[in-house]
Amino acid sequence: MPRFTDFRLASFALRPVATIEEYANFKTSRYGEIEVTSGSLVAIYRRWWPRIGSQYEAYRDSYNRTLPSDSCRAYFAFPFRAPGYMSILYARGGPNMQYRTIYQAVLVIDQIAQVRESKAIVCQVISERGTERLMNRWGYVRHASKLGDNHYIKRFR
Repeated sequence: MPRFTDFRLASFALRPVATIEEYANFKTSRYGEIEVTSGSLVAIYRRWWPRIGSQYEAYRDSYNRTLPSDSCRAYFAFPFRAPGYMSILYARGGPNMQYRTIYQAVLVIDQIAQVRESKAIVCQVISERGTERLMNRWGYVRHASKLGDNHYIKRFR
């Protein structure tokens, strides 16, 4: 029986999927959540509305970690105003999140973008752990310098 904490109002009546192949059947969903634990994909949840994060939430999550120890959740969107682009809206991790867990989440995000035939993935990195060297290693480069120095893009075409 699911616990109350497993209830996701934003995903009500939407069945989660466990693989990228299953997600390919739902290519029309605009918003989603990826859950990775101990370096392996747990599920991809489709959402009715986006999960928008703020700098306050990032600060709060860095001190009050509510996720299990080695887990990561990343929220993404395919905005109406930018067709062909994927946006990483918010990502949060557990207190002892390993590198392999966040890297697996990045790989799943790349696979979802390829399934949706995206031109690029756009994100803003607020955490001090997300350095430019790490983002370059994953294929992201600085973007939109007039918005600040923490915006990155990964182009596919």
